[in-house]
Amino acid sequence: MAHYEAGQGVDAGWEAFVKEYYLTSEDKTSTDQFTNFWTTNGTMRLAGTSYQGYENMLAVKQFLLPVDGNKSWWHLINGSSIRDETADNKTFVQSIVVQTTYSPGNCSQAYGVAAFTVLKDASGKARLDPHSQSLSLYDLSVSTTASPTDIACTA
Repeated sequence: MAHYEAGQGVDAGWEAFVKEYYLTSEDKTSTDQFTNFWTTNGTMRLAGTSYQGYENMLAVKQFLLPVDGNKSWWHLINGSSIRDETADNKTFVQSIVVQTTYSPGNCSQAYGVAAFTVLKDASGKARLDPHSQSLSLYDLSVSTTASPTDIACTA
């Protein structure tokens, strides 16, 4: 979160939500703690491919980050902004760097933009409590789907 910067209109609670989301996604063993960010019919879209429902989202996470594998990843969270807002939801856009390490050795990275569509509560505020089944869509675009990439990790 060292480079995190909230843009205009970004709720104060967004920083904690996005931090917890990525910490949970980086944990190889997280299952329910990972899926309970989403609504029951939520969608995770990665590089244009959609995965709907808890079972499908968890399966793709475990495919990309195997529990017993030699791969780890982490996300450097940068600038955030608001893409759109309706009476029912708010879409936050997050600039990220995804760094991946294969043990032993290689560390490479890709650049991404993630859009998080979060439901609102009855008062019209975005539901930003982590693990509250408020995320209806996570849409990640990345500079490359190769892993490892040909871009060395930076600090």
